[in-house]
Amino acid sequence: MEAQIPELKRLSAEAADVARAVVARCHEGEAEAFDDLLDAYEADPSGTVHGGRLNAPVGIGVELAAITPWVLAAAGAAGGVLVEKVAEDAYAAGRRWLSQAWTRRRTGKPVDSEPEGASQATILITVHLHGCGAPEELAHEVAAQVVEELDSGRGDAR
Repeated sequence: MEAQIPELKRLSAEAADVARAVVARCHEGEAEAFDDLLDAYEADPSGTVHGGRLNAPVGIGVELAAITPWVLAAAGAAGGVLVEKVAEDAYAAGRRWLSQAWTRRRTGKPVDSEPEGASQATILITVHLHGCGAPEELAHEVAAQVVEELDSGRGDAR
């Protein structure tokens, strides 16, 4: 069975800063070529890591091609994990808040809810409406109105 190679991601500015610091601290001889390799990585992450797009300055050598692109890939992966975790946490907080708001609305019983849950629920609904074709401002306005109604605890409006 062939190993699956994950897609290499473009770097955020923070991830590039981390990679630069790692190269400067741990691979000093490669620091001079960092910006060139960062540019190559941003143009073609997979090709740079696998050596297809490296145009290392003369005299830098093979070791440069073996380490700096991998540092860039590692920093990008670390940043991607953080972004995914933040998105998952925000999604979970929004879902919890919505579930509790609907329970409170149906039963009239108070439910403990996280303070940031309402804003996360607003974001979830905004993204959903925008994905359905609503302009972003309208999507946010309507989402905020729905969340406000759910948060009011007024119950059935019929």
